Amino acid sequence: MTYQEWVDKVGYPKVQMLTGFAESTLRMWYSFHRFPRPCSLVVILDQSGGLLDVERWVREFNAHHNATSQAA
Repeated sequence: MTYQEWVDKVGYPKVQMLTGFAESTLRMWYSFHRFPRPCSLVVILDQSGGLLDVERWVREFNAHHNATSQAA
């Protein structure tokens, strides 16, 4: 499951409660504007119960940024 799928499943309020991150930060990660730093990523992985596929998330983030830069 990707970060986006996890957020869709549990909702922003619960993710915010579990992680302690601001909703604006969560939304930046969701929309691929930013990617979490390793220490934040560990919090997300711990609070999601290890459900997230980090490799898939990284690849989708990279693909999004490649597509965005090629469109410009």
